[in-house]
Amino acid sequence: MSVRAKLWDTVPGPIRRRIDDRRSRFSEWREGRPFMGALLLMIGGLIIGWVPIQFATELAIIGGSFTVIGLVFAVMVFLTGAFVMARPEMSTVFGVIGIALSILSLIGALGGLFVGMLIGIAGGNLCVAWRHPDPDQGTTTSTGTGSPDAGANEDVQFSWQGDQ
Repeated sequence: MSVRAKLWDTVPGPIRRRIDDRRSRFSEWREGRPFMGALLLMIGGLIIGWVPIQFATELAIIGGSFTVIGLVFAVMVFLTGAFVMARPEMSTVFGVIGIALSILSLIGALGGLFVGMLIGIAGGNLCVAWRHPDPDQGTTTSTGTGSPDAGANEDVQFSWQGDQ
């Protein structure tokens, strides 16, 4: 028996049920949205914003207008990830915007030393590739009709000659 299992057995029953209930609700919430893509966009935005903040004191003396541009791009990349979490049906649009902003962050923040840019691009790609699960959509059959009234266990016949 693992240490985690031993510790889990010591937790009182009502608390254990409450934790299990919250974990299952979070899993259901997470399945309905591009969670990893949005999370990577937000992490990419934080890393992109870290670079201008680190160099802000040195660049403030010189006149770092690029620092402000880098921070704006970082905030916008982070917000695209947050918007994808809030509106999963718009994940394609926000994913493309996140990719573009991640690439443009090279101008003001060196793309978060290229790491933040690459993470933002990967998150944007995951958001673009994600498709909303549609529970109303029927299963596809061997003929490719996908009609909802055709049962999953129904034997479908296919004829190359067509109906005579």
